[in-house]
Amino acid sequence: HANADKNILVFAASSLTDSYSLLGKRYEKLNPGVKVSFSFQSSSVLANQINEGAPADIFVSAEPFVGGEDYLINRVVIAVPINSKITRATDLNNRAWIQCAQSVPCGKAASLALVGEGVKTPPASLEPRVSSVVSKLLSGEVDAAIIYRTDVIANSKRLRAIEFANTSAAITKYQSARLTNDRLVNAFYNFLKSKSTLNFLQRRGFEAQ
Repeated sequence: HANADKNILVFAASSLTDSYSLLGKRYEKLNPGVKVSFSFQSSSVLANQINEGAPADIFVSAEPFVGGEDYLINRVVIAVPINSKITRATDLNNRAWIQCAQSVPCGKAASLALVGEGVKTPPASLEPRVSSVVSKLLSGEVDAAIIYRTDVIANSKRLRAIEFANTSAAITKYQSARLTNDRLVNAFYNFLKSKSTLNFLQRRGFEAQ
């Protein structure tokens, strides 16, 4: 359907919202007449919508899916306000901290990363998406939060990151796929996987897979 109105619809994991919104604008500038629209949600919600017939052209998920190609890696870290006294994972004990729920990739990665870190205090809440974790930390409702490195970099004037000891457990792997075979869709998909786009995403804290 992309050709009829030159509109490309991308379903993407919510952790890509900031980066992809900028990339979409950049692409529209380079390709006048092409409109890139995004639906940002948790990956499992998007996958369900696609399975039920939602008309997406491209899917970028923070969870593996059938037909997906390896794309990016993101890492969860302990994020704290820049002037916080917290410097290591055990400092979360007896503090108010939060993470994503188990049902979303950032929550799964957080729970794996916490193994063996000596954190005994449970999270004050389990949030349905990473954006709500970030906003609660930025508004001062909690002392610390487990969020993606990309979110810390996006808020680098206010937050700093503490890495987990087990960095390989702390990762989320993203996969991507074209869902419609169309010249415009193929061109935008190639743009998302191009060297210049990957360099842009790496500056924002992602790693190429």
